[in-house]
Amino acid sequence: MQPKTGFYLRIKPTAARFYSAFTRRFCGYMTASVLLFTQAVYSQESKAQYALQLKDAISLTLAEHPEMEVFSHQRSGLNARVKQAGFLPRPVIGLNIEDALGTGEHSNFGAAQSTLSITWVLEQDVIKSRVRAAKKAVTQVDFEQEIKALDVSAQTAKLFIQSLVFEQRMQLAKLAEQQAKLAVDAINRRLEAGKSSEIEKLQAEAELVRRDLEVEDLIHELYASRYQLVAQWGGNANDYSLKGDLLMVPVIDNLQSELEKLNQHPALLAFANQQRIAESEIELARIEAKPKWQVSAGIRRYETTDDFGLVAGISIPWGSDKGSLGQVHVVKAQQAKLQSQAIALSRKLNTQLFVLLQNINHSKHVIDTLTDKVIPLLEQASAESSKAYDIGKIGYLQWTTVRQELLSTQAQLLDAYQAIHLQHIEIQRLTGVSVSN
Repeated sequence: MQPKTGFYLRIKPTAARFYSAFTRRFCGYMTASVLLFTQAVYSQESKAQYALQLKDAISLTLAEHPEMEVFSHQRSGLNARVKQAGFLPRPVIGLNIEDALGTGEHSNFGAAQSTLSITWVLEQDVIKSRVRAAKKAVTQVDFEQEIKALDVSAQTAKLFIQSLVFEQRMQLAKLAEQQAKLAVDAINRRLEAGKSSEIEKLQAEAELVRRDLEVEDLIHELYASRYQLVAQWGGNANDYSLKGDLLMVPVIDNLQSELEKLNQHPALLAFANQQRIAESEIELARIEAKPKWQVSAGIRRYETTDDFGLVAGISIPWGSDKGSLGQVHVVKAQQAKLQSQAIALSRKLNTQLFVLLQNINHSKHVIDTLTDKVIPLLEQASAESSKAYDIGKIGYLQWTTVRQELLSTQAQLLDAYQAIHLQHIEIQRLTGVSVSN
């Protein structure tokens, strides 16, 4: 980011020109009042509060935001599934008794044959495939966590910028309030000298009330904004003061460079990983469709001779598992759906990024135009109108209109700085770049 002379740096020079042109006798008082107020506020904050930077706010959010904690639980559960997928099926122990409880010589257990056996299902390939599929599911959580981290970081950054903007609006509103107070005092003196009318006095007093109300409104807006910010990590708004410079204009790469970053967006990478998961599921379904061999071994006892013999066997299912093959088609359809969704998301991100880059270029143009052309002209107009009002060439309404136009333009400049920062934050989120950079 590069510093840009603009809103904040122009408040004091503008005010100085107005004060000197309006009435020199109040210049020292006004300047001292504004400086003392600003110094008192920030010195008090520095004693009791931690100076919070944007990177600090994002770090706290990522560490303490409840939505980020969800992924550790998900990952723990999926790791348990990976472990479970690696378990071999339990062997089956069987006991068979033959030639007993019949008729004749087999009416009891004297001629019986008993066999104790153990049977295993041979599915090592199935186990390996299940483990691979389960591990890929774990990696999907990593992508989802990264996506959520970008979202909550961007939200925190926007709230941080919003709070900085309200602080600057407060300074601008207090400046307008002080100007309105000086105007009332000056008109009262002019009224005593017979140079102003009662109407002008009433108009100036109404303007002062409106400025007081604006300051009061901004106090609530600032408190609410700070509360929203620290709520991202469950903090206390009174523990922090914000440290940031709205006049640091973000540096943006060219369009092609930014578009290339989209290929590494976690959402697109997540779709690619889902494709790999689907491939693993297809492989697993095909393996499960294959016949599963069973082997068994045991010992047989012959009651008539009191002898023992070894028995062994193998079982091979006949045909194939049509249900598993049907699952292959289901997963393939899901895979095609994921591919279409990935293409749609890529086009959406490209479009959003292009629009944001156009908007940020426009915001830069607005900042440059207001800073270099419009505000200097209005500053000059304000100074000239103050001189004209002092000698009675113009009335109060015309004079105050020029002052308000300057204040309005300064507010417009602040809006442009806010817009360019919010646009930059959104570009970082879309391209998967850390917002705190």
